[in-house]
Amino acid sequence: MYDPREEQEFYRCLVSDASSRALWKIREILADDTLDDPSCFQRIEAIVKLMEELDIYCGNRHDFG
Repeated sequence: MYDPREEQEFYRCLVSDASSRALWKIREILADDTLDDPSCFQRIEAIVKLMEELDIYCGNRHDFG
């Protein structure tokens, strides 16, 4: 029998898992000592690219290329 609460819980877990993975990857980017520039442009660009990979639109102001 269909229970809408089970479906809601499924989607809550799915979103939570994706959010956790994204935050962990952002943490890894921020901790990456190979991205070493004074204004942190490379770190910010890496985070924006991650967001784009996750289909999260971040605007186009970061695209200076």
